Amino acid sequence: MTDLNSGAVCLRLETAEDKDFLLHLYISTREAELRQTGWPQTEIHSFLTQQYEAQCLSYRQLYPDATFQLIMLQGETIGRLYLDRGEDEYRLIEIPLLPAFRNQNLGSHLIQSILDEAAEKTKPVSVHVEYINPARRLYERLGFEPKEDRGAHLYMEW
Repeated sequence: MTDLNSGAVCLRLETAEDKDFLLHLYISTREAELRQTGWPQTEIHSFLTQQYEAQCLSYRQLYPDATFQLIMLQGETIGRLYLDRGEDEYRLIEIPLLPAFRNQNLGSHLIQSILDEAAEKTKPVSVHVEYINPARRLYERLGFEPKEDRGAHLYMEW
């Protein structure tokens, strides 16, 4: 398993200066689905910017004690990892990567390190994932099990 602090892959706390990257990352996770609407690119960008800002506000209200970190690979920012280490469980809020870095086992290694940490503390790890999100298969491979249907999302627990 990759040592996340060995230098190749590491995490750092998010700062206000990261807003442009974070918006770019968010857009990269949603733009393809919105292109199917036929909206002009400017409208898609405006909509996704509003959605991103609403998500940021929501995450910070719902998880005030969470860690909001950026994922770095050899000094390049490639994604974000939002994790709430609660008293009763670890909640994996989000772990998106830029498209060029997906499907390279980076997410698997990061999630496995969270699972290892949670196991040491004998805590479950939970995540909400959209049914259509390809990451759902990753969570299943890592041992997450479906627990509850929550509309467009599936609540899973390890």
